[in-house]
Amino acid sequence: MLLFIFVRRWQTSVTNADGGTTTYTYSDEITWIIGVVLMAWLTWYLVSRYRRTQALKRRPGRTNYKLLKQVVRIKSELSSRYLRPGFSNTIHAVGIGMLGGSSDYCIQVFISDPNEELWAGAGAAALPDSYRGVPLVLIEMPMAGFLSAAGLTPPAAINQSDEAQLDRYPEGIREQQEIIIGGISGANTNLTGQSGTIGYFCTRKSKLMRRKEIHLLSNSHVFADLRKTKADDSDLIMQPSPGEPASNRPIGMLVKFSPLKFDGAITEPNHVDAAIAKLWGTQRHNPVIPLIGAVKGYVVERDIKPGEAARKFGRTTGYTEGRLFSIYLDIWIRYDRTGQSAFFQNQVLIEPALPRFAKFVSKGDSGSVVVDAAQHAVGLIFAGASEAQESTSVPSKPDPKSADGAVTDKRQRIEGYGVANPISEVLDQLKIELLV
Repeated sequence: MLLFIFVRRWQTSVTNADGGTTTYTYSDEITWIIGVVLMAWLTWYLVSRYRRTQALKRRPGRTNYKLLKQVVRIKSELSSRYLRPGFSNTIHAVGIGMLGGSSDYCIQVFISDPNEELWAGAGAAALPDSYRGVPLVLIEMPMAGFLSAAGLTPPAAINQSDEAQLDRYPEGIREQQEIIIGGISGANTNLTGQSGTIGYFCTRKSKLMRRKEIHLLSNSHVFADLRKTKADDSDLIMQPSPGEPASNRPIGMLVKFSPLKFDGAITEPNHVDAAIAKLWGTQRHNPVIPLIGAVKGYVVERDIKPGEAARKFGRTTGYTEGRLFSIYLDIWIRYDRTGQSAFFQNQVLIEPALPRFAKFVSKGDSGSVVVDAAQHAVGLIFAGASEAQESTSVPSKPDPKSADGAVTDKRQRIEGYGVANPISEVLDQLKIELLV
């Protein structure tokens, strides 16, 4: 189309001082050259952007996407039944995992109290073994909450670790930092007494070629006051967080956040709890995460696999390791600050790597970026069970294989887990790119 336009002659007329006119005509050769140059530049620009985007993605593994899509659809059917308000007092999440040590998918149904009937009127009825040909697995797990920490509490006493690299930050980084890095304490100045984590750095996508401004990435409930519908001049990002005993100062300003819906129908789910803030140009920064390093790219949601190793560094627990336990997780999350709950769809659940780490997250770790073994971002932590809880399960009969007849409870339990938004969904929703 552009070449068709440029092939026509361009003419312009200029009025002379004596009242006459002079006509300037540009030859077809010049217009052709201009057209070709413009087309070549546009092609280069689009191709380079596409190649950069592809280069940032982790290479996909051997995933049967057709089968995964089918299992996700079946999981969604169960979620629409089990997780609707009023259906059950104990079922609070449904996700997809791997069956035992196999490569077969299963649908995981998470309950908070094994002594409760599964749903109103179920009585002693058990969970079916399968649904539409996909195995169902019942898992005991405490309910999740948002992980912003409340209270002006100093770090707990430092425990010496056997591993030298963990000695540096066993309780996270809660003090003021001259150079801003990922994984340190930071939150909105209006969140009095609250603490969260500055996850990492990003830039906003733009159709125009202009200088990229550095932004900080975290959660909406960390960078924004959720009582407001949009950001204003009072939404400054403090480092460390307002809830820390250490002195803080503003380092940036909230730019964009995803609004959250509370106590709503599961037909209108939340997908991300994410926000970005512009880092002021005078503030020095270094795009690294302690004990992890720089983020090298990200993982597309459909390429996240249960069983993968995961790592993160947060304001409270510092460096922890875990394992991706559930994908495409639908879950209810409580917000202690308001007493409300929010329903999230298609999230990622990470369990701690026991026995080395008793928990993957704790309050104050909201906003931490989860990475894989090769430092590709997988998710953005926003919720979880911060404290390990003992099971309240009461087994009905002894294990016949027990040598002394002792009662054993074989139901699987998950404790100290974290819940993360898939990072690819965060990037799409906020229209940003990680700084790599």
